[in-house]
Amino acid sequence: MSQELRPTGRPNARLGQTVRDMVISLVLVLGVIGAVLLLTMRPQPDPVRVVDPTPVVVQARAEADYPVLYPAKLDASWRATSARWDITDVTAPEAAFHVGFVTPADDYAQIGQSATANERYIQAQTDEGRPIDTVGQWQRFESADGTRSLVRVQDGVTSVVSGTATWDVLTDLAERLSPTALPLQ
Repeated sequence: MSQELRPTGRPNARLGQTVRDMVISLVLVLGVIGAVLLLTMRPQPDPVRVVDPTPVVVQARAEADYPVLYPAKLDASWRATSARWDITDVTAPEAAFHVGFVTPADDYAQIGQSATANERYIQAQTDEGRPIDTVGQWQRFESADGTRSLVRVQDGVTSVVSGTATWDVLTDLAERLSPTALPLQ
């Protein structure tokens, strides 16, 4: 006896589904996901953390036996990202002054100063750069990784302006250095 398949009288619910229904469902799900993303998305903060170098400049000038230099009249598009006055392994027992900037072109530039007699200070500040020429009172260094540096040793104080910025930007920064300028002037 073979058994015959007979309809049960109940329609199959899936037979009524179409591609149109599937597309509508997909659009609804994507719409909900999009709404959740819009509600939870936050703008990413600028990855550059800006600092106020004023307290460090004031402290360095009060404690140093030499005129601590800071650039005069930098516009607001220069962002100070680091500032310190401390003794490092290459400057001990002398302290070193440092301020790092992101330039208006999003390059890096820094100022370093110390009364150390340690030759490794220049090597550290120039990223192991080699002297290439002299411009005015500044000796130009260039490192294998592209760091450009202007170095001046005067009255026992080594001043270094360096970074990934162009020579013109670094030279302009070096020319702005002043023993009386303060940030936000």
